[in-house]
Parts: sequence; C-alpha cells; structure tokens
Amino acid sequence: MSTPLTVGELRTALDEIRRTSAGLGAQATNLAARAEDDLGRDVAEIVEDLRAVARQLKVAQLLLEPARADLAA
Repeated sequence: MSTPLTVGELRTALDEIRRTSAGLGAQATNLAARAEDDLGRDVAEIVEDLRAVARQLKVAQLLLEPARADLAA
C-alpha cells in the first residue's frame, strides 16, 4: 500500500507536468519550423503533426492552470 498523497506532492507533480509540457511544446514547435525550413515539402505531414502536438501540450498547460491556482491558495 502506498502512503497518502500530500498537497505538496500534488503541487510539485503539477508543476513538473507543466514545465515538461512547456519544454516539449517548445521543442515540437522549433523542430517543426526547422523541418519545414530545411526539408520543405518532403516532411509536410510530419510538420503538421509536430505542430498539432505542440498545440496539445499548450492545451494541457492551460488545463492545469486552474488546479495550480487552487493549490496555491
């Protein structure tokens, strides 16, 4: 059996998820831009996929904001 989750642990986990999402989103955006510039039309579908991933990660960050605010209060 595991130990009970604390508010501090939850806050730390949410912050880590937000940071990781932000970092991965930035990487996906940067990689999409570089692929489009350097490889052009050959990887158009991959560029679209990377941009979609970046958007999804941004949405994840936004969805976590209310929980983060609640835990900060």
